[in-house]
Amino acid sequence: MSVTAASKGNDDPPVENVPKPPTQPSEVSKLINLYLVLPQSSESVKVSLGTHDHIHELRQMVNERPESCYKTCFTLQHKGKVLDEFAMIHTVEGLVDGETVRCVAEQYSLREARLHLKRIRSLIQPDIQNNAQNGTDNLSLTFANVVAGRDIEEDISKTVKEDKGGDLDSTPPVYLFESSVPLGPLFPEAPPAAAACVQHIGYSGWNPPPGHRRMVGDLFYLEVKTLEGSTVHITSVPSGFYVNRTTEEDFDPRPADVSYKGYTLIDTLKQVSALFNKNFAAIQKQSVKRNPYEVIPVPYPLYTWCKPTSEHTYDTLRAEEAYIPNSTSDEMSLGIMSSRDWNEELQSARELPQATIHEQIVRDRTIFRVTSDFVSMAVKGAVAVVDGNIPPLNGADDKKCRMYLWNNIFFSLGFDMKDHYGEFGGDAAAYAAIAGDLRGISLYQSLDPEKLHTLGTVIVDYRGYRVVGQSIISGILSRDQEQSIIYGSIDNGKTINSCDKFGEVLKDSCKKLHLREHSVIDSAEKEHKLQTSYDCKGIVGNDGRHYLIDLFRTFPPDVMALNVELKSCKDGSEEIALEPRFRCPVVQHKLPTLRPELTESFVCYRYVLFTQDMSSKFIKAKGERETELSQQQQLKNGGNDSDNDSGCSVESPTTTPVAQPGLKPQLSEKDAKEILEEIKSAGAARQFGSVSDSEFDLRFNPDIHSAVPSNDNELDVSHDRQLVQDMAMFLSESVITKFVYELKTMTQRPLDAIHFTDVMHSRGINIRYIGTILKSLEEHKDKNHNYAIGLSGLITRSTKAVFKQYIIDVPTQQLAQATAHFLNCYLMDIRSRQSSGDNSPNGVSTTTTTNKKKKNKKGKVNVKEPTSSWSASSAKSIHNSICEAALKKYGYRIPRNEDNLIDMPLSLIPMLRLICKAVGIQIVLRDYDDKTVFAESDIMNMSPVIKHSNPRARDAKKLKDLAEDRLSSGYLAESHELITESLNNMLQVYGPLHQDIESSHRHLAHINYLFGRVGPAVSHQKQGLLVSERVNGIDHYETIYSYVYLALFAHNLGQTSVALRLMYRAKYLLHLIYGNNHLEQAAFDINIGMMLHTKGDTKNSQRFLESALRLHKKFHGSNSVQVAMCNILVARALAHNADFREAMKYQKHALEVYAEKYGENDKRTRECSAFLSTLTQKAVELQKWLQNSNKEKVLPNMAFSEVLQDATITEMLATVNGLPASTPSKEKKAEAQPDDKIEKIKQIGDLQDLD
Repeated sequence: MSVTAASKGNDDPPVENVPKPPTQPSEVSKLINLYLVLPQSSESVKVSLGTHDHIHELRQMVNERPESCYKTCFTLQHKGKVLDEFAMIHTVEGLVDGETVRCVAEQYSLREARLHLKRIRSLIQPDIQNNAQNGTDNLSLTFANVVAGRDIEEDISKTVKEDKGGDLDSTPPVYLFESSVPLGPLFPEAPPAAAACVQHIGYSGWNPPPGHRRMVGDLFYLEVKTLEGSTVHITSVPSGFYVNRTTEEDFDPRPADVSYKGYTLIDTLKQVSALFNKNFAAIQKQSVKRNPYEVIPVPYPLYTWCKPTSEHTYDTLRAEEAYIPNSTSDEMSLGIMSSRDWNEELQSARELPQATIHEQIVRDRTIFRVTSDFVSMAVKGAVAVVDGNIPPLNGADDKKCRMYLWNNIFFSLGFDMKDHYGEFGGDAAAYAAIAGDLRGISLYQSLDPEKLHTLGTVIVDYRGYRVVGQSIISGILSRDQEQSIIYGSIDNGKTINSCDKFGEVLKDSCKKLHLREHSVIDSAEKEHKLQTSYDCKGIVGNDGRHYLIDLFRTFPPDVMALNVELKSCKDGSEEIALEPRFRCPVVQHKLPTLRPELTESFVCYRYVLFTQDMSSKFIKAKGERETELSQQQQLKNGGNDSDNDSGCSVESPTTTPVAQPGLKPQLSEKDAKEILEEIKSAGAARQFGSVSDSEFDLRFNPDIHSAVPSNDNELDVSHDRQLVQDMAMFLSESVITKFVYELKTMTQRPLDAIHFTDVMHSRGINIRYIGTILKSLEEHKDKNHNYAIGLSGLITRSTKAVFKQYIIDVPTQQLAQATAHFLNCYLMDIRSRQSSGDNSPNGVSTTTTTNKKKKNKKGKVNVKEPTSSWSASSAKSIHNSICEAALKKYGYRIPRNEDNLIDMPLSLIPMLRLICKAVGIQIVLRDYDDKTVFAESDIMNMSPVIKHSNPRARDAKKLKDLAEDRLSSGYLAESHELITESLNNMLQVYGPLHQDIESSHRHLAHINYLFGRVGPAVSHQKQGLLVSERVNGIDHYETIYSYVYLALFAHNLGQTSVALRLMYRAKYLLHLIYGNNHLEQAAFDINIGMMLHTKGDTKNSQRFLESALRLHKKFHGSNSVQVAMCNILVARALAHNADFREAMKYQKHALEVYAEKYGENDKRTRECSAFLSTLTQKAVELQKWLQNSNKEKVLPNMAFSEVLQDATITEMLATVNGLPASTPSKEKKAEAQPDDKIEKIKQIGDLQDLD
């Protein structure tokens, strides 16, 4: 795949670190056509592949075709030679365009026969939806096609605008107008599944075959119950499958009297059962219609927080896969009979060559896929550890100190094992160190350093435990830890190791991370030079690789969290105490660090100051030097005049510039460089924190404010302390101040607490600062939904800490009951607002417990239940614990009501969703209201909450960043080319499902929309929506925005009915995650109202527009431009219903606002006035007709189309949603000048304010 877009910038300046196009022809992937002969067939199909694709892509194509999807045992051959399926096409000699590849059926082995049976089961018993609901096999949910009601891309090539979805029901759902949101519509009704093919299929109880039967080829026996009700026993042999004479009582593996045999199990079952033949054809027909994006596994497990109840069916094959994984596991399918060496795979992948573009893609793809497999396996292991299914290595130790080894993954728990973190805060420090370590690992991996390796790491929070899964360094388990460490300290700085060779390996990475080399002293008074914090440990494994572990102090310390007094001392003056505007509470441990995003932001900020200072000093010095030269020139010119008078001719040296009259002499390049060197040598860079006097090189000391003594000189120590204090002030006075301003003015409008947290992290703000941010928002909390969103996040995080302590000791058999009890207590305030019934202080229904007691007495089962303290918890005790946690962790006092319970900022469903997603609770999908009492039956499961590193396609990311930069500058064509190339690169690395894939589709959709190519815009946005649902979740905020943009593009294409269904979904999801009082709901309501206007449903259109007007009045005030525009829209809706007098009231208010804001002569004011005149005229005509109704029986024409001359509905929708209007029938053929589109491009991606 060539990367050519980066070199097509015309006269643009070169961009550093951008992948260059390949220069070797072998690097370029060319598209070739091959002819593929399917198994047991003489017909061939034409397929297209890239020369850098692998041979196994051909096998995948065979599996995707209906006529060959059930044929698994074959080899791919070219001219009689078996092809290596892991080889690339261009490496196979003679395999060029037009060649034929044959799928040759082979005999079954036991392994191949088992894989064949597994494939057949997945085809005849598709359980995709249920697996997606449970997160099994890395499947996840998507409802985009169900919501749309049809294929959005159908008839996309037609250019005539017509409502292609007119046959769809686009009536607004009733629940959109209700105050409480129902949970049921989250899972729309999907089309009914195809009928079953068999009643039951599984391994027979006569397995395994006895020795004398194995000698004749029997592999295993199956028992199948057909839909007709008969039971048949089938023998698997190397040549295929046949029905034998065995019954449940008698074993007779000979072929049955009537010969039913076939090469595949499907062929055999078709002969046995006519209903199987019919229903299997229906399943194949349905699977062909299924979008591939719906069935491809996602890279990492994704779990839903609610699911509908489903019937549990009898399936022995499923049972065997669950409890005997080695029988059909992926390891066995790969021919690997032992556990995978994850560390070797991860490190070997990073050592792959990357000299060419293709090698980089192969390397990135290998790293990503191995990481994905490792994460999935580590999650399974972590769940098994907590469930008690893996024996510990040190079973005699306390439970919190136990370690586990499974599948070559080392597991430990997130507690302070053996008092290692005792000096830093115990369990709280251990918990923080784990998260900090993962951030450090992710950052080092993004740098991709040579000869420096980190471990594969996954954090899993499950049932109150934090489990860490890591790959194992080669040889580490056979050595003592003290013998393994050659760099850093394992005893909190008492003994420190340093290694010059290891320091050299670290040098380049530490420069990129802005870490300063510093000296520390251990307990033996020995000096050590370190590049990183002393907590980071360096190990050389038996494989000779250099590993760096324990990276939790990779970033600068947060001095405000350590309660360090902030001071400022510049130019040797006296220290001045500083008081930051936003300060976080003192943390419970000594390991608080700042986020890497803040570090980069601070370095860039200081660099800008440095360049500005250098520029001003240079201009000043340059002016002084030019003045000096001018004076010297004037003196010299005066001397020359006297010489000329004496008759002597003097020739000026060529090196002396001759000044023209009235002009200053210009400095030479040499003089300019001398001035710059003088400025640098004067220490211009050091005053901005640089460790160098002449170059800007900002570096932090990670061990500043640590317990280990420093051996640096006082000046360096003072510099280090001042730098981290300056960074703390930058965080408070610049970053948080700006963020709070955006929240107050609602230019930043997160949709829910998860979105709020993501925005904070993207700005480099630690979540511990959320309390001080909320304090600044309290003043406007009634008119600013950002306060409620932030508070819901703070309450959820505090509740998460309380729930972990609550659930950690609950026995397995009481998990559902204890979880339901906690939810009842936690949501007591919401349920007691409107409920007048008796609320138990414990907030739990006793129905389930009573029934259990009766059942025990009746059945005479005397089993001693383990005791637990969870039942003693009450609503008040849990709310008190939450408030204490919030005050301790975030320094914020959560508001309480008169019953001393937490005054929840949101309604029941949004708060329930947040806590379920935070701690991994999965509840049953049903409608919950304020009177709901949770029972055991409402708790479906507990799922793990996962954190891990996410390797990226480096070259694709660089191209994507460059494309976004070109887009912001207005170069649409170049940006489109770059982002397309980036997307192609990503697809080769990630596959079709990844967050970067989603964002690339979204960018391409917007660019195509700006070009007027609405068809391609719809296509890309639809794919982006499907990817977002699969990788982010069906109710994620990115998914909501994807629904909105797809609706807008579909409406622009003429599919108004489809657009309305998509907008209903977006509005419902926002109601689900927050409520119906979010400012974005106003934009959604306007979208729906105007689309309904297009459909002619003016009554419902008026309802939505009035809802938008209500929200804008609440958040912006009655005299705002937003309210004025909503008044105009409502007036138009009323006019279409012939209610002209009421429409005039709304229009008059809009005219008053426009006249005040813009003046009488503004275009908008004049249009508004003309509209009011038209309404007045229509009202007069209607009144005259009413007065003369006895004489005139015909109603005059009240068509409103006459007054829609200022803007079309499409243009109005584009304005509301921050998009420039697009005309799909007119495609822009030439690249516009950048200045023409800069302002429009900057609006893309966010819903903008209307002013």
